[in-house]
Amino acid sequence: MPSFVREPLRNLTSVEKRICIETINGERNGVVFSAAYSKGNGREETWNDDATLLTVRDQRLTSSLVYQALSSMIRDNVELFTTINECMQFEPVLQITVDDVIRKVEFESYKDELVNCHNGIPPYLLRHIFDKSKFSLGKQQPLWELFIVDETMVVFHGHDVLFDIFAAANFHKLFLRSLNSLTASEAPVSDCLFKYKAGSGILQKSIFENPKLHLPAIASDLFQLQTRAFFKSVYNLTVKKPLEFLESGQTGTAKSYQSHYTDILSGTRDLCGTIIFGNISPDRFQSLKKIINRENICLRSFICAIVLLCLKPLVRKFDGSITFSVPVDLRDSIPWSTPFGLYYKDILIDCPLSLINDRIFKGLNVYNGYDPSNVKPSERDPAFEESLLEYQFRESVSYVSGCLKQRMRTWERCQFNDDDIKRMKFTKSESRKTVKSKIIEINDVTNQQFCTAEEMTYHIKDVCLTSSRNSDAFMSISYCYSDEFGLNICIHYPEGYAMETFVECFQSFMEELSRIQ
Repeated sequence: MPSFVREPLRNLTSVEKRICIETINGERNGVVFSAAYSKGNGREETWNDDATLLTVRDQRLTSSLVYQALSSMIRDNVELFTTINECMQFEPVLQITVDDVIRKVEFESYKDELVNCHNGIPPYLLRHIFDKSKFSLGKQQPLWELFIVDETMVVFHGHDVLFDIFAAANFHKLFLRSLNSLTASEAPVSDCLFKYKAGSGILQKSIFENPKLHLPAIASDLFQLQTRAFFKSVYNLTVKKPLEFLESGQTGTAKSYQSHYTDILSGTRDLCGTIIFGNISPDRFQSLKKIINRENICLRSFICAIVLLCLKPLVRKFDGSITFSVPVDLRDSIPWSTPFGLYYKDILIDCPLSLINDRIFKGLNVYNGYDPSNVKPSERDPAFEESLLEYQFRESVSYVSGCLKQRMRTWERCQFNDDDIKRMKFTKSESRKTVKSKIIEINDVTNQQFCTAEEMTYHIKDVCLTSSRNSDAFMSISYCYSDEFGLNICIHYPEGYAMETFVECFQSFMEELSRIQ
């Protein structure tokens, strides 16, 4: 171990201190982003029980490859050799060994691997990470770790204080690049991956310490979508069937729903709840993107509107609201940003439940402008329910999309004179925990593209993202994209809540929407 006195890299900001304290107190435990790697482009389709790691060794990431790629990455990225001391300062880790950051998980056969890793990270591994893998101050412990599953899936676990969801995706982009830059002549790396040398790196300043965080709030402005035919087709294909299923499915379990949802935020403190994975194929996802682009909205607002409608049968009173927490990556607009660290702003969109209140629609004479074809049908008309849900879906998408666009225009115009950044910095933990609204995180990293050049030796086949539960949010919906497997979605909510019907409804929406041409 080096004998020189280590100098701190910098003090934690107020935001970083709050996140660190919440982590130590067991209120959050970071982000997990997995990627399945392969040598070449083809999928392995073997389901033979005799297929083991020995028979597919040439397609896997050997320990030597992982160590070499990781050693190079750590040297080049100061955040990977940064920890926190007892004085709440970032300081360098003097030495990082394999045992400090790498854990291995192995299966007996290739079939076992496919079953356990289908559409995402093995659930028991996620539970172990979120509930057991904790960080302690002053231990010279890196703020991240890797789980290598059968030499093919690399699971990155980074603590929130230095790794946002976009940083977790960036880890795999850099790891893939490092893997493909290795040469056969490079000497194997020992168990020691890194030794600190004075002046090895500078930890960039935080966006939350910018002196421009002082201007008053700017009022939001919303916009209205104009296309009705799109929402009509959405209703016909996706809304009617799942909502009928939800309503008919509640008859035998009304009491249990009442007990669960009278106070939907009074969940447990478990950091790993119930986790559901789903997938949309690349072709279907591209069809979905065409619809979204045609309507001049974004995938985030689309997901938020779907969530609102899927929660509708579980809502007892419509005088409250649901708040969506939507992190947005700011790295492209901050010249001094780095792949890791916290370079995002968290947009809170407070959606009134009146958006999905049937009484609002029933009180209207007409809707969607002055088009006579849009006159509201009578409640006795068979088209009434269709028009009702069409209206609610359109209004929800319009509301969320307008809020998101306005908040991004504010960032583009004012940069750090931004209400979202100020709220993240100045709002105290106690104030955040007293919010009455139900908070749902929407973690979208579909803009993170993983290189797929033919000349590369190694490729990323599949990716998956989720974050630990935290005291602020009731549920998170995280999704990411890979060219080979498409869009992977992860829904994470507290155990003890009967959310199966919500999941069924959400799945029906996504599957049917992706079929629309």
